[in-house]
Amino acid sequence: MGQTTCRPLSSLAQGRRGTVAYLVGGRAFQQRMVSMGIRVGTELEVLRGSSGPVLVGVGESRLALGRGMAEKIMVNVDTE
Repeated sequence: MGQTTCRPLSSLAQGRRGTVAYLVGGRAFQQRMVSMGIRVGTELEVLRGSSGPVLVGVGESRLALGRGMAEKIMVNVDTE
């Protein structure tokens, strides 16, 4: 079984999954993320993230997040 590391969502490669560990930002940022369904414990999948906005899957939804936002979402990922 691999270890778990915490890193920014923006650093995940396409197809990788992570679980939100915490959000780095003020109350407005955190409320905005929660309103989009991104909260601690939520599993996210990076659908596209090589350049430009990061496209993530959150349950049945698809969201495009700017790089700055994706850098503030810290996720736990399993190392292989």
